[in-house]
Amino acid sequence: MRMQTKPFAFASTLWLALAIALWALPAFAQTTTISYAGRDILLLLPPTLPPPGQRALVVVLHGGMGNAARIEAQKSEAPLNMDAQAAQHDFIVAYLNGTAATRMGGNALAWNAGGCCGQPAAQNIDDTAYITGAVAALEAGYGIDPARIYVMGHSNGSMMAQKLLCETTVFAAGITISGPLDITESCPAAQGHRILAIHGADDDHVPIAGGRGTEGISHATFQSEAAAETTFERAGATYTLQIVPGAGHKLDDIEAAFEQTNGITIQQKAVTFFGLAKTP
Repeated sequence: MRMQTKPFAFASTLWLALAIALWALPAFAQTTTISYAGRDILLLLPPTLPPPGQRALVVVLHGGMGNAARIEAQKSEAPLNMDAQAAQHDFIVAYLNGTAATRMGGNALAWNAGGCCGQPAAQNIDDTAYITGAVAALEAGYGIDPARIYVMGHSNGSMMAQKLLCETTVFAAGITISGPLDITESCPAAQGHRILAIHGADDDHVPIAGGRGTEGISHATFQSEAAAETTFERAGATYTLQIVPGAGHKLDDIEAAFEQTNGITIQQKAVTFFGLAKTP
């Protein structure tokens, strides 16, 4: 239709669970920085939450050369910032970080989504294991319902989200923007998952039809959206591709064109797609 991994050190998980247990919910929406397996996580806690065991979590994955802090501060990839929606609809948001995209290190980060991108792919960083472990620790520490965990990502973060939806049962659904599945294997864990893939019609970094883009710095050859759709739907997932006319690869441009076409923002679409809207 169009429209387990290796465990991390026990000490890291225990530290996170104990630290979480000590924090009371704030009286207003608040972002807290915590650490898991050596990487920072920015965690948005809304003023109110459902009882433990009924809480929802949205995990946000930045694109290549980005990071969680820039999304949370709305300095880049601002349409992935779910703070306002979390405060309105009472769910938790976790902004995760990849590892250094280049040999120089620094805060320009990426994910190993398969063939892309940068040093995480070259060094075969197991980001699937990292994200799975981080989500499990957050689930345990915050009383999150394992059936209400969702993922969003852009570009390299979108490819990473699709990889997780393909290979693990961590996420029930995902909104992936400008980055189809970057692996060619089957999807053993995708049955029942829902994917909304949003892609700019004029994307010259990660072309909808696959192949190598004429712009961008990854120099990777990408899978097509059609190939991702086929792989997921053969596995029993639902894959909806929404092409955004007049938009390229830049997320701000996709957001502007998406809102003009649909009358809502990508964040608002995420709330409805994930079923997170609070009942009046």
